[in-house]
Amino acid sequence: MVFKLSQNRSPSEKKLKSLEWAIVTQLNGKKSVKQIGDTLALNPEETHAMFKHLMDEGLLELVKGGEENHRIPAEIFEKIEYQFTHYVGPVANILIDDVLAELKRNRLNLERQYLPILIELISLEISNKEKRYNFQ
Repeated sequence: MVFKLSQNRSPSEKKLKSLEWAIVTQLNGKKSVKQIGDTLALNPEETHAMFKHLMDEGLLELVKGGEENHRIPAEIFEKIEYQFTHYVGPVANILIDDVLAELKRNRLNLERQYLPILIELISLEISNKEKRYNFQ
């Protein structure tokens, strides 16, 4: 998602934290939330919290929404679950959902960037190292 400063409110009207000011200085209507978070070395939760606060204060306007193509399609989850079932049995779907919950994600909103992390974490459920390697 891409934001710009709101024309209706000025950041100087509000008491902002230093990181929020840093975000405000990065807003140009072209940089995505992720790019700004990466520039400021913020983790996704911090970035979300800062942008949410700035939105709640009415300081941001949405320029461009999120791209749906950054999400992992359902077919990929079906393939992962099918392969994972060969190693852990019928509990594969439960284990995958548990790992997704740990990542604070679900099958509908997991971004592509988290796919390697998901695979790594679910593969830890495979006790045999050789089988774990084959799954990955």
